[in-house]
This record gives sequence, C-alpha cells and structure tokens, in this order.
Amino acid sequence: MAKVLFVNPLMREEDDPRHVPYGMALLAAIVVGQGHKVQVYDHNAWRPSDAVIAQVLQADRWDVVALGGITTAYRSIKQIVEMAKALCPQALVVAGGGFLTSMPHDIMRFLPRIDVGVVGEAFVSFPELLRRVDAGNRDWAAVPGLIWRDAAGKTRLNPEQPLLMD
Repeated sequence: MAKVLFVNPLMREEDDPRHVPYGMALLAAIVVGQGHKVQVYDHNAWRPSDAVIAQVLQADRWDVVALGGITTAYRSIKQIVEMAKALCPQALVVAGGGFLTSMPHDIMRFLPRIDVGVVGEAFVSFPELLRRVDAGNRDWAAVPGLIWRDAAGKTRLNPEQPLLMD
C-alpha cells in the first residue's frame, strides 16, 4: 500500500494557525481506512525552517506527497512542491484544493513539478489514484477529476468527478 505524506502549506504568515483543513483530514482518514500508510504534516501550524521541511520530506520513502490549499498558500505550495521533487524524486507530487481547482491548466503550467492535480472533491478521485499507484499504473486518463500531463507534456483535464450526495 502507498506511503502518503499530506502537507498542509503555510496559509498566511500574519494569521495564527487554527486547524488542519477538514478536507485534508477527511481524505487522510479515507485512505488510512483503505490500508495506506499516511502522515500529515501541518506546516501552517509548525512554521518551521526549510531544514525541518526537508527532514519531514526525507523521513520516509514516500510514494505520494499530497498538498493543497487556497490561493493565499501559493508561495508555500510552490516551495514545498520544489523541495518534494528534489528530495523525494520517486514520489508522485499531487496537488489539489481551491488554488488548483480554480485554474487547473494555469497552475499546472506555473508549477510544472506537480505530477497530477485533483480538481474538485478528491474523496473518490484520490483513492483511485492511490489504487493505480499501488498497481504501478500511471494511466490517469480514466480517472475523473484529475489533471495530468501526457507524454508530450500537454495538460489533460479529465471530466469532473460527480459530487458526493449528502
């Protein structure tokens, strides 16, 4: 089963941290329930030096480094994506959340080190992505709600994942 590191990026330096985002916590619980090994690192709460972030990224051999957030977290997300690709070259870097969902093709262009993006709700798409990682299948074309790059480097946006009903 995949080893997944979820990273909650720094939101706004001037605000005190409040909590890990509910969506990230729920997604972590879902994939733990499916047998995946999960760690959640709250960069927003700890606000450490780059050396500590590097230590977290190197603490295990992650299969997936997943992060997301709102637009105000862009600078932090960009930094973490770059560090993840440098320090965890084997890991699939997956991004999601409002910053990516609002303009997926642009974000994939601005942050070419993101391997796959999850657009919209990730509660079905992300577990399917992990099933494919476990199977060694990196064909993302059939997974609703993903944006990815084809062999030529062009971004491909799959149809939306239908919303889950309450």
